[in-house]
Amino acid sequence: MSEAAPQLPQDRAATPQGNFGSVAARGSFINTAQWFVNKLATAAAMLLIAHYLKPDDYGVATQALAIAQFMVVLLPLTMGDVLIAHPRRFELLVPTARRLTMWIGIATCLLMLATIPIFLGIYSKYPAGWLGGLLALAALRPVVDAALMVPLARLRTALAYRGIAVIEGAVQLGVTALSLVFAAFGLRGASLVAPQVIGTGVRAVVYQRVASGTGTGRFHKGLARILMRAFVPAAIAQYIHNVIVMLEVLVLGYVSGDYQTGLFAFAFTLAAQANTVVAYQLGVVLQPIFGRLQDDPARQVSGFLRVQRVLGLVCVPISLTQAVLAEPLFRIAFAERYLPAVPVFQVISVAQAFYFATAPSMSCLRSQRRFTTFFWWQGVQLIISLPLYWAGAQWWGALGTAVASGVAWAISAPMVVWLCTRVVKGAHTGAVLGIFIKPWLVGLPIFAAAGLGVRWLAQFGSTGDVAALFVLGPAAALGAIGAASLFDAEMRTLSGRAFGAVKSRLSRKGR
Repeated sequence: MSEAAPQLPQDRAATPQGNFGSVAARGSFINTAQWFVNKLATAAAMLLIAHYLKPDDYGVATQALAIAQFMVVLLPLTMGDVLIAHPRRFELLVPTARRLTMWIGIATCLLMLATIPIFLGIYSKYPAGWLGGLLALAALRPVVDAALMVPLARLRTALAYRGIAVIEGAVQLGVTALSLVFAAFGLRGASLVAPQVIGTGVRAVVYQRVASGTGTGRFHKGLARILMRAFVPAAIAQYIHNVIVMLEVLVLGYVSGDYQTGLFAFAFTLAAQANTVVAYQLGVVLQPIFGRLQDDPARQVSGFLRVQRVLGLVCVPISLTQAVLAEPLFRIAFAERYLPAVPVFQVISVAQAFYFATAPSMSCLRSQRRFTTFFWWQGVQLIISLPLYWAGAQWWGALGTAVASGVAWAISAPMVVWLCTRVVKGAHTGAVLGIFIKPWLVGLPIFAAAGLGVRWLAQFGSTGDVAALFVLGPAAALGAIGAASLFDAEMRTLSGRAFGAVKSRLSRKGR
């Protein structure tokens, strides 16, 4: 006879202490600030790493990471999202969740190791030694993620964004430096895979020491059933999302081989940095806050739409700036062998003008415990994306795959934002479409003029390219964001606060 599960207290939204909008803004700023410092270091390191690596090396490493992501069906870190969605039950559930997650991580690692020969046969265009070795390295990641899950979820539940930012920033700097060292010593694709696994291990150790909690309960079969009922659909939905994100590489690698995959991977690595990480950091901040507003869905949806609107007014100009500056950037920063990636980089940059909305939307769906909705949204996108990516790869290689990806996300992103609003009655379609349309209406004339300016400056050689990168591009981005502030009250308020904070800091430093 199975043991009965202990009685669980009702999950109530935590009583708001202070302004959650301010908490979200502060948390997002702290996380984004550490990201910005790291990206400066990463940008400099990428210039050097690209000197040591060829597009083929990027292709093999990215293919290994894509296959590894494809194999992790039950992502251990998703259990942390389940715990965060139950803030009142957190410590009671921790011991059961920790053991379940470790079992899942070990089983996934063994499965990945056992299937390496199968993938070497499927991707026979790749060097078997390198691809197999990188897959073996990547197979360790689920076990390390399982160790990381509980302490990271604990800090996120406590809204400890400063601690998270410090740890993530320091580890990412170390990963970047290690990648550069590995590349300099001729480790090729391993310089892009091994440091990530090592960095995750370091994060797990540090978070274990920093995060405090009782975890007074014990493993319980009844609690395991409760957790698995939420975890399995959430993990499968996250798995489908991860497959969709890497589906371009999986399809392109099979159809076109390592060179085209390398061009796509290199372009994507550059183009996706800004918006993807900003949106991800905001998602990390928002999910615990949305979870505390479970009993007030109207306030939750209103805040969600405000966040998405402001995020669009910032991320779309960043995306268009990248697309406009692609040619001078590649001419100055990278070797001639990477120039074929320019149009791929431009298309992926434009696609980022839609992708920015996904991380906050996923956080909102998780906090609403709508894991089934999450699953069906991603399932439909997978069905749409696979034939699109296959056709794009067959016709135009990396460029065709990038175009297909942009089309898929232009359809999917507005859909998921709309789905997040369905918990509140009323017509939200206009507000959802405005999140994506308004930034384009404001920014397109500015960036069309900037594009003409970049073409004109190109006749002056390297001097013109430098002027485009450091004068014209930033001016266009700031101009588009400033113009958006004229048409959006929330954007004006945030811009005023940001300007006031910077002015205050400079004044204090001056004194």
